[in-house]
Amino acid sequence: MRLAAAMLLGPFLSAAVLTRGFAALADWRILVFPFLWLYLFIEERIVSQGLDSGQVFLLGGAFSFVYEGLLTKRMQDGLSFSGLDAASILSSPLEWGMFVVVWFHCLQAVLPREQDAAGARARLPGQKAAAAAIAAVVGLVYLWKTVGGHFRAEHALGPLWLIDDLALAAAAAWLWRRYRRSQDEPGQRKAWWIWAWAGAGLWLLGAGLLAQLCRGLLAPAVLTGTVEVFWFAVLGLCLWGNWRDRQSGGDEPVRRSRLVLAAAALRVGGTLILLTLFGSSADPRLAFWAGLLCDWPAKMLFYYAFLATRLEV
Repeated sequence: MRLAAAMLLGPFLSAAVLTRGFAALADWRILVFPFLWLYLFIEERIVSQGLDSGQVFLLGGAFSFVYEGLLTKRMQDGLSFSGLDAASILSSPLEWGMFVVVWFHCLQAVLPREQDAAGARARLPGQKAAAAAIAAVVGLVYLWKTVGGHFRAEHALGPLWLIDDLALAAAAAWLWRRYRRSQDEPGQRKAWWIWAWAGAGLWLLGAGLLAQLCRGLLAPAVLTGTVEVFWFAVLGLCLWGNWRDRQSGGDEPVRRSRLVLAAAALRVGGTLILLTLFGSSADPRLAFWAGLLCDWPAKMLFYYAFLATRLEV
């Protein structure tokens, strides 16, 4: 039941349904990779190593550079000379880190892992072998498409695509090393750079949405700048207050965070409502309203709970 719930919940929480429509729920390619693979890989590590929410967040961030960067090349759609998109490089790891933490926290809150007679957490049969097999197939597909020049980025960027791929792989390796290092630091509070990273991502999301709203209302440029500065100040004060009080929270993992469950409900419920109202994921208005009414408040709720507490995953 956990696996079935994960396969249903994953496309909603990751915004795959919002961007691709309900057909994403029947697309076996994305269901197998990334969702099935991510579930098997992270679940196995949680069961065998007892990961906390910060470590799961780092795994999600590292995976984003592999999936969004190396495989789908979405991080190489920028306007820089090399094609790297700075906004995507900043926001995608936060998005995937948030997604996997919310995903596993919700599963654990609603469908806790079963215990066998010896007290060990139950594993899916062949879980590790299945995850390794899927990863091997994905790796072979990447090598085949790279050698054959099937990636669009290779044609658009020329030889720079290889430099981009190496840089994205290095970023994934850095987050992976941070994850491995965190295994020797049990119960450690979130590092300062995670707070700064989350703050930058939230400001970028809010500033972009506010700028679009001001342009839609034909507001002057000075008002747009003022609103974005005001958003920066409000967010900075909130983050500073949480950072100052970060030691006041308990060390015990929170099993049912109402804020995280509310963030998940916003994403699932918002997806259903917005697709019903707009009728299609191709509607150009959908991205703005989804960001303003669904994505922005969900991320605010999540990061407050994530930075202030330890979430059980």
